[in-house]
Amino acid sequence: MARHEDLRGQVAIVTGASSGVGWQSALRLAEAGVRLCVTARRQAALERLRVEVLQRGGECLVSDGDVTVAEDVERVVRECVAHYGRVDLLVNAAAVQSYGYFDQLPWEHITRVFDVACFGYFRFARAVLPHFRRQGHGHLLNVQSMLAAGSAPLLSAYASAKHATLGWAQSLELELAGTGIHVSNVMVPSVSTPMFDHAPTMLGWRPVPVPPTYDVDLVARAVVRLAKRPGRTSVPAFLQGRLMLWLNGLAPSVGKAVLSRFGVQMQTTDMPLDRPEGNLFIPVEEGVGPRGSVPPTPAWKRFTATLGLAALTGGVVGGAVLGARGLLRAAR
Repeated sequence: MARHEDLRGQVAIVTGASSGVGWQSALRLAEAGVRLCVTARRQAALERLRVEVLQRGGECLVSDGDVTVAEDVERVVRECVAHYGRVDLLVNAAAVQSYGYFDQLPWEHITRVFDVACFGYFRFARAVLPHFRRQGHGHLLNVQSMLAAGSAPLLSAYASAKHATLGWAQSLELELAGTGIHVSNVMVPSVSTPMFDHAPTMLGWRPVPVPPTYDVDLVARAVVRLAKRPGRTSVPAFLQGRLMLWLNGLAPSVGKAVLSRFGVQMQTTDMPLDRPEGNLFIPVEEGVGPRGSVPPTPAWKRFTATLGLAALTGGVVGGAVLGARGLLRAAR
């Protein structure tokens, strides 16, 4: 496992940097001394991020672009290398999602989710890999999702895109063994990003993340740790992370029982909302910055939910329905 404990002077491209994990990861990397090239579709949002980075003593190049457009991707990498002379780290963080039952999702929504959350990662990796190979070193750091190792109703397109992205990253790691180029992944739980304020919904109700929700900085700090020690897969959350992986291995029927019965309820509110397109194809002005309208779940509620999951595991399916109601109330 490689170690680069001192990140000062390294150059990183961060995608999806206009909000959420991308924004906060860029700030944390800047604090560690990384020189940034930030990209997303919203240039005005990126300029606001640049101001914050400069206020913290960092360096930041803004290069707006769409991860679904190959010419944009190649231009961003080209501008980064022209400005800094090299690129050492790619943080793939761009993502979109669309809420709805699979057979009710417009086909163009399904393909767009894949084009951003999966193929966008591929495009940027292909653009930076020639530079990494010439240098003899580099780091692909992919912001993944816990849904890459699981599933949820209403998010079939996003979950399958993240399954594909994680499989690609694991295969790429094998191909790059011994080249000095490392691949890392951070498995993200539900976090307090504006993604849920942007996402289209076919349901007519305001969507929310599967509870509990963690602060976005949990992931940003994990990104910095992986940048310092590449070549790993990080699962920074416990309840909606390591515990869920363990539970799925021990008693997968429990998770299926909870999500099939309560998964839709967990992700919807009683607030009517007409947002059939969201930010899938055209960026929106709202939701700039790291955090969205859904706050992080307090730690004491996460602890209560952990006890609920422990009870579910003991009773397996028999107590799943009753326990899940308590889990939902505690996580909210």
